[in-house]
Amino acid sequence: MNNTNFFDQVESFSRKDRTLAILREAILAGKINPGEAIVENKVAQQLGVGQPLVREALIELEHEGLVQRIPYRGTYVTKLGRKDVEDIFRIRIELEALAGQWAKENATAANIASLRETVEEMRVAAERLDLDQFYKCDLVLHRKVWEMSGNQYLVEALERVVVPLFAFFVMKGTREHQTYVESADIHEKIINALETQDADSVHQLIRDTLISLKEEWFVKLLPEEGSYT
Repeated sequence: MNNTNFFDQVESFSRKDRTLAILREAILAGKINPGEAIVENKVAQQLGVGQPLVREALIELEHEGLVQRIPYRGTYVTKLGRKDVEDIFRIRIELEALAGQWAKENATAANIASLRETVEEMRVAAERLDLDQFYKCDLVLHRKVWEMSGNQYLVEALERVVVPLFAFFVMKGTREHQTYVESADIHEKIINALETQDADSVHQLIRDTLISLKEEWFVKLLPEEGSYT
């Protein structure tokens, strides 16, 4: 065994994790503003790491929805205006309800068990008020349902539409303990429906849930122009 190579690899992983953590925290804490460009070579110099590590971290942050990479222009912190959020929700309500309906048609006992494990992780994060972990688990759960739909085109559409919305609410979210506990309860209700109800009922439940969520979020987080109905 080549110990030198092994420890070099561990150190490389540590630098990558550290770079990712610093960038994520800077975004969530508002140190890098929504819409602001993140320049790879500048960040690399500031953190004392190689540019490839910064690029890898930005790819992960894009997967989390915290940044958006625009071809030939660069990488920017996710920024959504009120109209953007309204437009995304209009699409999300229809597509995610459809994904739930199709997921029900394909659901296995193993799928349901996996979803229940994830919602329990959401509960733990909610109790700790670990919002970063909560939203990670939340997004994982949604992605599992999307994949259960069995339609990759639908999955890709939801990835493009919904993930930036998750990031937006991570950055705008409040720190009210009960809000996150209730969110976990709502997700569990949908899992129960996937296990026990028919596909049309799952479709309607998800649609109704998202409509209520949209109205609540607009009132709490985008109150300056009143809520949409």
